[in-house]
Amino acid sequence: EALALLAAGAADAAVLEDARSAVGAAQRGGACSHPDGTARFVLTALDVFAADVDVHVSGPGCGRPVHGVLPLPPTKGARLEVNWSRCSGHGLCTVLAPDLIRLGPHGYPTSTTIPVAPWQEHAARRTVNQCPALALRLQHSE
Repeated sequence: EALALLAAGAADAAVLEDARSAVGAAQRGGACSHPDGTARFVLTALDVFAADVDVHVSGPGCGRPVHGVLPLPPTKGARLEVNWSRCSGHGLCTVLAPDLIRLGPHGYPTSTTIPVAPWQEHAARRTVNQCPALALRLQHSE
């Protein structure tokens, strides 16, 4: 998500640092070498292309069209919805579904609607069921 914001020129320095932190945390976390290799690739790209990254962080991007970006598989319309008026900021949702929900600086989810890929539905459903404030809902649309 942070890299997509960066590519679109919609990221600020805090988003970039969050991305670096998340990618760094992914290293040495997999059963195989793929997460490590991907993390090293992203961190190296951010360093090698630091001037380009600065252009994207400081403005609306470089103006070049984005071609060939690898899209995520379709999510079939499932999404996790956060009711901020019910949310108490417990943070349990990020423990149960760290790849879906990110907390902002005040401890609340950063988005009210989060797309859920098919392989993430189990974690999303578990998160909805265990939210102490009942602030989450898994919505399916056709």
